[in-house]
Amino acid sequence: MFVGFTVKVLPGLSVNVAEHSNVDVSVQNLSWQQVIFRVILIFLVWRCSLFLFDFLSLSLSSERTNNSNKDWQAYPGRYFFDGFFRWDGGWYTRIAERGYFFMDGKSSGVQSNVAFYPLYPYLSRYLGYVVGGHHLAGWLISNIGCMLGLAYVYRIGAKILDTHSAERACILLLLFPTSLFFSAYYTEGLYLFLSAASAYYFLEKRYVTCGLLGMFAMLCRSSGMTLFVAFGCVLVWRLIKHKEKFRWEMFSIGLIPFGLLIFMLILHSQVSDPFAFVKIQATWGRSQTLPFSTLYNAFLEIDWSFPRQEGHVIHLVDLFFTLSCLVTCLVMWRRDYPGILIWMVLLGVLVPVSTGTLMSMTRYILVLFPTFIVLSDLCQNRVWLERFLFYMFSFFLCMFSLRYMNWFWAG
Repeated sequence: MFVGFTVKVLPGLSVNVAEHSNVDVSVQNLSWQQVIFRVILIFLVWRCSLFLFDFLSLSLSSERTNNSNKDWQAYPGRYFFDGFFRWDGGWYTRIAERGYFFMDGKSSGVQSNVAFYPLYPYLSRYLGYVVGGHHLAGWLISNIGCMLGLAYVYRIGAKILDTHSAERACILLLLFPTSLFFSAYYTEGLYLFLSAASAYYFLEKRYVTCGLLGMFAMLCRSSGMTLFVAFGCVLVWRLIKHKEKFRWEMFSIGLIPFGLLIFMLILHSQVSDPFAFVKIQATWGRSQTLPFSTLYNAFLEIDWSFPRQEGHVIHLVDLFFTLSCLVTCLVMWRRDYPGILIWMVLLGVLVPVSTGTLMSMTRYILVLFPTFIVLSDLCQNRVWLERFLFYMFSFFLCMFSLRYMNWFWAG
């Protein structure tokens, strides 16, 4: 069903990235209203398909028992809607309800909510006063943020490739195995919007808007800092190569680190330690190491006999998609993609990998939207690849989504 829909709405087009300026002239005249309409349609078709699967599957499966992680419930008695609020959602719940605090009253090596950035939970809190609760508000922010993010991904994809490839990139993004987090009580949907919008305005050379959105992205999650480094590297390169004239507004990208400063001020005010978010990372098994060492150790840890062991397959999936994402950087470089997109993917992978673990890497890759633009590009005139990606992504998405909603680890 999924592939059939794709083939109908996405006819194959032979497009070379080097010729993008001559492809699909209608892209330049595509209004935001048209983009948003298309994105909403794509979102409704594919997200509602996932929701239907989740609803039917949850009624036929069982929740994880002897669950020490289930110390809270967003909607007791409503098994389907409550399924969107799991795992890290508990940390965001505590921030939204109580602000930042240490679980044991002091910073002593116990996991605490100080590791999580403030924009999403505080937006959920204050919007919750309007819609009737921060959980519902957070769910709305995630889904609406995802749609807005897809609109910017669409614009970027259409600008680089063509509208058909942009549509396919959005669908691939919605089908990626961890895209369930776009509808969960997590930051992924909001961050996709902020990072994609910031990158779009950088490509448009509207640096003030880019910097402001980047600052909010930094307030959303730690990977916002990769935007600052990526933008800075590309701007310096442009100036050195005389590809762009210096303008004072270029310094606006310096607004991005202010998001981190605001977070540190909040932590100083509430827990008296502005660096608590760094110190607490060790409780999740994270420490600074070389990316190569992390990848090498992850490979050695795989048991190729595939034992029936919780999380083993997900660990393998994390390694596979991490390596695949690095390969897409080479593809983008060979196909002359904008440098900013290459830097976003490269840093978006290397920074979390340098923490010594691949835990949640498939979820971190989810918001690296240039990867999906590349995959869409590779699907041009390759129907077999398009169908393979749709089937593979759909399979793992269904598996991950059902695991997550039944309180099993899914990233």
